[in-house]
Amino acid sequence: MKLSREVGIVVSGATVGSIPVQIYRAAERYALEEQLVAVVDGENPTEVLVGFLRRVTKLEPVVRERVRTPYVDKPEMVDQGILLPYTSAIVKPYVTLKDGAIREVQHVATPGSRVYLLDSEVLRSVFGDSYAYVGVHKHSGWPLPLDVNYVSHHVGVFGSTGMGKSRLVRALVNELVAWGYKVVIFDHTGVDYSPHYQTVVKSSEVKIPPNVLASVLARVSGLNWQTYGDYLEIATLTYSDRWSKKFVDHLKTTMRRLNARETTMEKAMLYMKMVDEKFFEGLNERVVTPREILEMNATPVVIDMSYDIDISVKQAIVATVIEAAWDKVKNEKTPMKIVFVVDEAQNYAPHQTWALSRDAIETTVREGRKWGLSMVLASQRIVGDVDPSIRANLGTIFFSRLSAPTDVREISAYLDLADVNESVLAQLQPREFFVSGLMNPFRKPVLLKVKEV
Repeated sequence: MKLSREVGIVVSGATVGSIPVQIYRAAERYALEEQLVAVVDGENPTEVLVGFLRRVTKLEPVVRERVRTPYVDKPEMVDQGILLPYTSAIVKPYVTLKDGAIREVQHVATPGSRVYLLDSEVLRSVFGDSYAYVGVHKHSGWPLPLDVNYVSHHVGVFGSTGMGKSRLVRALVNELVAWGYKVVIFDHTGVDYSPHYQTVVKSSEVKIPPNVLASVLARVSGLNWQTYGDYLEIATLTYSDRWSKKFVDHLKTTMRRLNARETTMEKAMLYMKMVDEKFFEGLNERVVTPREILEMNATPVVIDMSYDIDISVKQAIVATVIEAAWDKVKNEKTPMKIVFVVDEAQNYAPHQTWALSRDAIETTVREGRKWGLSMVLASQRIVGDVDPSIRANLGTIFFSRLSAPTDVREISAYLDLADVNESVLAQLQPREFFVSGLMNPFRKPVLLKVKEV
């Protein structure tokens, strides 16, 4: 097995989850945080422990922390010739390579075991072509394998503005398409995905079913759904003319037929008359059904949401397209391979406010796996942005520099972060993400440099 440069030796105190090492003086420049290494134990010569360097620390026996010496007050006394600095680190073992296969870590490394940089060809020979690749490990250049079969357990992509979330998602989409998945992207701003793919549908062309349109009308007009929901739903279902302000008269007739009180009708008329005529006229331009979007031969299909200003209309489009997929699989009783990508997910599955699209997204992350319906959600933050019942069902998480420390604690509640903390994330550059979870064969976080797309 090709193991490249020897960089250190295991010292005492190793456990299954943490291996202390000291780095050779000549190899200190290779001791980088998140460097990929292999530990070879003479006691178990047929196994190679694979892990990552963490907590790389520079120590010195003379100038010591918490020990006051004359050199503290008179640093000019320090002669570089008397200093004996050395570098220590912790290896976090992720997996064991044995007989050309990946296995879990079971043995504790023996003191005196050697630590090597792991050549990328070693892991490439283990994973081969049965995985997808969206980038490489930052330090070794080893292409990080992702198991696309686990996209059905749903994916979250989180990071601050400018960290390259959309670039990562595009790389992932391209891989999913190559593996035969139908991908539908809801491009919130119309600038992150629409310019990069051929098949783009304007959101203003997507037809909204009458029952969902009733909810949109309630949101646009400001009418309380509990009071006016039934009236609006029946009115939209029974309206058959070209859409215009005439709908207001139809709503009044419907409410009168259903014995609504005069004050209730009067309020509905006042609120509905404040809805812009252009909104009603725009409904006539919505001719592309959600089912037609799902049946397009092209993949990915991008829905450019920038053609609608009102967020409730955007939420309605996301809801109707996802619900159309559910109708399709339930009618045909056949699982599909559809991945929905929701950009700026905080607008469509918010934590503290209700959204027209939240139920459809939540149903998919809870029950979509058995029917081949998958979600990829991208957002700047985790806590406070995305509904907790939704984010808890994301089986794979890509995360970069985050907006708040609470986000790291939230991730650690359901994923093993293996010593990745706020200080580590703060050093990340654009296009650098940790990936953890089911798609990552190591399960624990690995530092990924996203490829150019």
